[in-house]
This record gives sequence, structure tokens and C-alpha cells, in this order.
Amino acid sequence: MNGNVVQIAAALVIVNLVAWGGFVALQEDETKEYIDKIIYQQPDVDIANVTVVIDYNGAEENATVNTNITIKSYNVTVIDDTSAFNATLEAGGGNFQVTFSWHPSFGVFINEIDGISGGCAYWQLLHNGEPSDLGASSLKLIESDSITWKYNTDYC
Repeated sequence: MNGNVVQIAAALVIVNLVAWGGFVALQEDETKEYIDKIIYQQPDVDIANVTVVIDYNGAEENATVNTNITIKSYNVTVIDDTSAFNATLEAGGGNFQVTFSWHPSFGVFINEIDGISGGCAYWQLLHNGEPSDLGASSLKLIESDSITWKYNTDYC
């Protein structure tokens, strides 16, 4: 009787192995991709180390923190939200204040940086040295990008 139990157990193991092998062989690629990506891996998170430059362009004497500093650079790391707006907020944290307003048609508008606000001037966004075609909340940054907020007085 002991031999019968061993034979039955061995038969059950073999049947289970064959069934499992058949399941794996018949499994669709989509299911495997789902299991690999969703179950076994963490979701992708965007991370970028970027530089945020504040160019006071002659208005530095009016700054509340960086008084008499014409250009100030901050190296920041943005995680998940890699927008120029988030990078600006990261740079500002503990360094200077940023005030902004939200406009449904184009997103965030920077009203004031370090106590310096518009009037006839405004804070112009440059991306890697060139004027940005996108607003701060829409411009997604990648590793080693640079943004500059230049106090533009061209219309004064």
C-alpha cells in the first residue's frame, strides 16, 4: 500500500508539471507582458537633473533674497513631474519665492520671482538658451536640460 501511495503522488506531480508546462506554452504574449510589466516591475518614473537659472537682467536690486546678484543658478532634480514649472518650484524652495497664476488657455503664468514682478516687463522662459515655444507647465525637461527665467524689459 505504501508503494501505491508513492506511485499516486508521483503521478500527481507529473500531471501537475505537464499541466503547468502546457499553461506556460499556451500563454499569450500579452499576458506575459502584463505579468512582467505590471506585476513584477514598478512603474516608470521620470527623473531629470536640470539647471534653473534666474537672470535678473538689471532688476536684481529689487530682489528680496538675491539682492545685487545678476544671475543665479540652481541645480535641481525633478521627479515624476519634469515640467519647467516644477523645476522652478524646486529651485525656489528655500531660495526664493515664486508667485504664479493659472490660465486655462496656456497653463501657468509666472507673475513674480524673488519679489520682482512684471509691469511692462515679464519673466521670459528660455529652454537650453532659446525662447521656449511652450509654457512652463507644458515644457517637459530631460536630463541635463537648462531653463532660464530672464526678466525681459524689451517692452518698457
